[in-house]
Amino acid sequence: MQHTELGNLLRISRCFDIFRRQRIKDSDLHPGLQLLVSHVCRNPGCSQEFLVEKVCLDKTTVAHHLARLEEKGYIERRISPEDARARAVFPTQKALDMYPELHEAYTVFYDNLLKDLSEEDRSEVTRLSEILYQNALRLVKENRSKDRSDR
Repeated sequence: MQHTELGNLLRISRCFDIFRRQRIKDSDLHPGLQLLVSHVCRNPGCSQEFLVEKVCLDKTTVAHHLARLEEKGYIERRISPEDARARAVFPTQKALDMYPELHEAYTVFYDNLLKDLSEEDRSEVTRLSEILYQNALRLVKENRSKDRSDR
């Protein structure tokens, strides 16, 4: 069957979204916003550009998501001390209170996803997934550049 690997990766991602929704029932955030909260909690003061790279979304989408998180009281954006033109993103106490629950959902899913694999297999999954991610990221960046030059 053609493209089975990609289908499996996409299904795993979808299962993870469903699992997070099941585990974090009281959250008013969809999985994409939860992902941003997790990154901001782990990287307080990060830039929006950092988040664009980490979540692999375009700048406009990340900016809209951050505005939504700010409205809901999960983050605050401040002028960056390094660059007055940039805004640094910080978690609020509301985000920090939610983070342990998010982290636990990630950990439980990850541990169960890999539970039947040997340490060698786990290392190989890590190695191969990094290659796949870098290839995907390169393709996205190339297409962004092409889109800009077509305008």
